[in-house]
Amino acid sequence: MKVLLLSDFFLSGQTTHVLELAKQLKKLGIEPHIAFGTIHTKLFWSDYVPYLQRHRISFSRSGGLKAMLVEGRLLAPDLIHAQSSTLFQQAQVLSHHLKIPYLVTCHGLGFNQPRFRHFLASASAIIAIGPKVAEQLSEFRQKVHIIPNGIDTDVFAPPPGRSGPRRALLYVGRLEKKRLEPLRYLAEANSLLVGTPLKIISNFDPEIPGTVYLPWQVNLVPHLQSSGIVAACGRTAREALSCGNAVLLMQQAYDGVISPRLVKQDDFDFSGNLGRYELADLKYDLHALLHRPHRLKKLQNWGRSYAVSHLSSSEMAAKTVALYKLVLHTFKPAPPSWQPAAQILRF
Repeated sequence: MKVLLLSDFFLSGQTTHVLELAKQLKKLGIEPHIAFGTIHTKLFWSDYVPYLQRHRISFSRSGGLKAMLVEGRLLAPDLIHAQSSTLFQQAQVLSHHLKIPYLVTCHGLGFNQPRFRHFLASASAIIAIGPKVAEQLSEFRQKVHIIPNGIDTDVFAPPPGRSGPRRALLYVGRLEKKRLEPLRYLAEANSLLVGTPLKIISNFDPEIPGTVYLPWQVNLVPHLQSSGIVAACGRTAREALSCGNAVLLMQQAYDGVISPRLVKQDDFDFSGNLGRYELADLKYDLHALLHRPHRLKKLQNWGRSYAVSHLSSSEMAAKTVALYKLVLHTFKPAPPSWQPAAQILRF
């Protein structure tokens, strides 16, 4: 089976997800080709192309709809899988001209907006990364499939030979204005309780007192293995758990320490945006972790076990392939209810 993956490239968990999915698909005998739309960072060429080449993942840079149609005819994929909402229209048009199905992945909230409706309506299937995303797509519930993002738990593993709890605190995440206030609270709590600068890995230096900044890291494994408590959300929170860290779940808000109790909550997700707790609670939770080494070690061990059991990218890829096969089995080309293709692709 040949799959054409459409994705923009920017420094985010979504991009990492696409690369990991392609890697796991190859292990399952699928032939993925990633057509990148907009590439938002020069690190793609210096740091990520070697990754693609090392794992023998076929890729190209999209030159627009006409060029993509020519490339699509040469590649002859069996289906199209769009990962970026900016490329949903391209997937729709290519599907019509190549007479193959397309599906989309919704990586966050907001896809219930009218501008996405006709792309979702004509997709053969929709992947939601979690229950809250699926809830917003209830209009299309019959073709919505929840497949959480996964990580390579063999790569993201605890450091060997450590017996006691690891105590170093690390923040990892792409920063924007709405994420700075929680980070300031974390830096203040770290200054009070630890006394050493808070290590931050991100896309820019927030210049917050009491912090030390490292630019975006392609390989997070050494940093996650040398830390013991990680403040993160989304994919990075999953990777931190897999490396045996206690995780403070935060992004634009604070959702507490990821624990057996928290993951059983009906509304649990990895977004860090629910605002389950006040930002001031960061200090109390960090204090409890640092001053209760037995609980910290227990959480670190549980995090690794939970990741292996629930967050594996091999399981994610297997579920995705099963969906591909279902889509191909049930697909019947039909005239679309929209008319952009002839206008956009006029030779």
